Amino acid sequence: MDAKLVAKPGPRSSQNWAVEFQSGRPLDAAGLGYNSEWVVPDGLGGYAMGTVCGLGMRRYHGLLCASLSPPVCRVMLLNAFDECVHIPGGDPETGEDLDARLTGFQFADQEPPIENPYLVRFEKGIDSCQWVFEIPVHGGRVRIRKALTIADGVGGCRVEYAIESDLQASMPVTIEVRPLVSMRDFHELNYPGSISTGDFTADGTDSELGSSVKITRSGFDPSLELHADGLAWEANPTIWRGISYDHETQRQQSDQEDLLCPGVFSAKVMPDEPMIIEIEACVSGQREIDWEACSKAKQARVGAAIEHALASAGNPQETRLCDGITKLAQAADDFIVRRLSGEESGKAEDSVSVLAGYPWFSDWGRDTMIALPGLFLCTGRFDEAHQTLTTFANAIKHGLIPNRFDDAGGSSHYNTVDASLWFVHACRQWELATGKGVGQGLIDACDQIIDAYIAGTIHGIGLDEADGLITAGDENTQLTWMDALREGVAFTPRHGKAIEINALWINALVARMELDESRPELAARVDLARQSLKTKMGVGPANGLVDCLTNGAPSNELRPNQMFALSLAGVGLPKPMGKRAIEAVAGALLTPVGLRTLDPENPHYCGHYKGSMTDRDRAYHNGTAWPWLLGPYCEAVLRVNDFSDGSRQEAQAIMLGLVDRMSDDGVGQLFEIYDGDAIDGRHQAHGCPAQAWSISEALRVLVLSCQR
Repeated sequence: MDAKLVAKPGPRSSQNWAVEFQSGRPLDAAGLGYNSEWVVPDGLGGYAMGTVCGLGMRRYHGLLCASLSPPVCRVMLLNAFDECVHIPGGDPETGEDLDARLTGFQFADQEPPIENPYLVRFEKGIDSCQWVFEIPVHGGRVRIRKALTIADGVGGCRVEYAIESDLQASMPVTIEVRPLVSMRDFHELNYPGSISTGDFTADGTDSELGSSVKITRSGFDPSLELHADGLAWEANPTIWRGISYDHETQRQQSDQEDLLCPGVFSAKVMPDEPMIIEIEACVSGQREIDWEACSKAKQARVGAAIEHALASAGNPQETRLCDGITKLAQAADDFIVRRLSGEESGKAEDSVSVLAGYPWFSDWGRDTMIALPGLFLCTGRFDEAHQTLTTFANAIKHGLIPNRFDDAGGSSHYNTVDASLWFVHACRQWELATGKGVGQGLIDACDQIIDAYIAGTIHGIGLDEADGLITAGDENTQLTWMDALREGVAFTPRHGKAIEINALWINALVARMELDESRPELAARVDLARQSLKTKMGVGPANGLVDCLTNGAPSNELRPNQMFALSLAGVGLPKPMGKRAIEAVAGALLTPVGLRTLDPENPHYCGHYKGSMTDRDRAYHNGTAWPWLLGPYCEAVLRVNDFSDGSRQEAQAIMLGLVDRMSDDGVGQLFEIYDGDAIDGRHQAHGCPAQAWSISEALRVLVLSCQR
C-alpha cells in the first residue's frame, strides 16, 4: 500500500490525523487514498466531506454542504475546486510546458483509478484538512499546500493555497482554480443533461485586492458567494458533464451528474517568491467570518471535552488508553449540532441535538438518546445534554419522542418503540453524571412516556397486564432499532415482545422511580416484568436469551439484542443467566468491529452488505456487524463479572481494537456498519463513514472500564 495513516498529537491534546504517500507514485484505487473518507462538520448540520486523495466518490462529497434550517434542509453548494498548475518548460522529461492537476475527477467514460501522482501528504485536524503536493519539474520542483477550513458554528469554508517553487527559469507559474457547483438538495443529483448554463447566473467583480462571484440557480435558494484574495476572476460558464461517483455505483444508485463551472480564478507565482492565495465560500449574505475566533472556540471546546473524558476515566496512565479516549472524545464533538426548534408551535428557538451520522442522517431520537451519555456526559457537556433532552421532550406526541426529525423540515416521525424508553434512561444517566435533579419538566416527560405505554398508544405499543411486558407492532411495522423496511417488506420482523424493549421497559421503570419518590406503584410492575422476562425469555438459542416473543411463540434466532438485558443496570437478571447469554453471543456474533446481527448458521444470514438497496436492507440486520453493539456487549461483560480486572481488560481490548479502525476507514471516525464476514481477515466498512453511536458507545464504555 502506498500510504499509511497515523495520529499525532495536536493542540490541547487533540489528534491530527496524517497520511503520507510515496512521492511520485499513483495511488492504488483499492488503497487508503480512495476508500478512506474524512468529514469536517460545521456544528449546524452542514459539513465538508471527501476522500483522502481528493476524488469525489459520493453525491454527498463536497467542500460546502450547508444547512438552511439547522441541522436539516441541507444543500450541496460547492462540490469541488479543479486546480491546474501551469509550469512553463516544466516537463521533467521533455522540457515542454507542464499542466499539473491537483484534484482528480472520475468521468463516466473513464475507467478507475484516477491517478494523483503529486499528492505526498494529507492531514486532518479539528476543523480543517490539508493536502501537500510536490510537482517535480525540469530544473526544480513546485510545492503546494492546500488547506480547507470550516467555520465552526457559522458555516462556510475557506481554501488556502501556499505555493512555492525553486525553478531555475524566470517564467512564472500560473495556478488556475475552477469552482464546480451543483446547488441542489444534498440527497439529489443533477442528472446528466438536466442542467445548462442558462439555469445559473454568475455575477463577478475583480479588483487589485481580489475578486468575488455570486452564483445563483433559477428556482433554488440560497445563492453561493465566492471571495478570493490574490486571484483574478474570469467568467466562462460551462457544464462539466458525466462526473461519476464510484461509491454510488457500488450501492447501485444513480451515480452520475453534471456540474456548473462558472469561470476561473487565476494567479501567477514568480520563482523563489512564495505566495498564499485563498478562496472563501459561503451562503449569500454571510461574508464576515472571524476564522481565528471560530477555530479557537472549537479548539477550546474539544480540548475541554478531552480533559473531562480523561478525568472521568481517572486519568489512566496507559498511553494507549489515553490516546483512545482522546480520539473518541474529539470525534464526539462532530455530532453535536445546533437545532432550530419549535416546529410545532411555530416559534424558532435555538437548542441542541445530535446528528446520527454523516453524511445523510438527520437527528434521530433513538440514536440521540443512545449516544447522549457518550457524546455529552463523558465529555462534560451537561447543559447541552439537558437542552437536547428538552428538545425531544417538547416534541412528545402519543407518549413518544420523535424517531426522527424530518430532514426536509417537515413534521416529525414517531415510528419507534424504543427511543422513548432510551429517553427515560438518558434522563437518569444525566442525574448520575451531574449529581443534580433533572427537573420537573423532564420528569413529566418521562411520566407521559410511561403512562402511554401502560395505557397503550399508536403502532400497537402497549403493556400486556398479564405478564407486565411491552408488546408492539405487527408484521408490517419495524419499530425496534432493527428497522429496515422497503416497499412494505419488513426484513427483520420483530413485532410482539422484543427482548431489548422489555429490558428498556424494566430499566425505565426503575429509572423513573429513582428520579423522585412520586411513583412507588411502579415497583410492582418492575417485579412482574422481571419475573416474566426470566421465565418466558430466559432460555433461547445456544442457551442464550430469547430475542422476541411473537404471538407468544419464542424466536429461534440468535441475535445480539439480549445484551441490553445485561448491560442496563435496572434489569437485574441473574448472573448465571447473563454468563450463558454472553457465551452464546461471543461464540457466534462477536467480531473485532462489532456484533453480528444474526447467527451465521441461520439460513437468512447475510455475511456481506452489498448489491441493490433491497439487498442491503435485507443484510442490514441479518448478519451485518454494528460497532455500537460492542458497547452493551462490553458493559454486560463488566457487570456480569462485577467489574473484575479481567473483564476491564477484555472490554478495553475490544474497544481499543475498534479505535484502531479510526486510522483507516474513516479518518478520525468510525463507520456505521461492517460486513459480518471478513475477506482476507478484514471486515469491510459500509454505511455512514461517521456514526454517532459507534463513537459514543466506544467512548462511554472505555471510560466506564477505567472507573474505580
